[in-house]
Amino acid sequence: MKNHIIIPLFALAVALCSCAMPNTTVRTVDDRPSIAIKGAPPDALLFVDGLPMGVANQYDGEPRTLTVEPGSHTVRVTFANQVIYEQRVFVESSLKTITVH
Repeated sequence: MKNHIIIPLFALAVALCSCAMPNTTVRTVDDRPSIAIKGAPPDALLFVDGLPMGVANQYDGEPRTLTVEPGSHTVRVTFANQVIYEQRVFVESSLKTITVH
């Protein structure tokens, strides 16, 4: 008699444990502005607001860009310890491409 009760209860427990809850994935778009640097020498370094960001030409916009917060930023590119570009730029939305001559 106990087997008649235990087996259905075990089957019910297995069935309940195998049911999964629905899985919801929420994706958001990062709509913060970004900066791309064009024309920088291969070993030039990029600084934004005085912080080193790495090699400037890695942010060429194809496909990598540097995502920043909206507002004004000081962008500086140095090569061989010389500043070759420095300017205060305002980025509001989308992509701001900076060309280093």
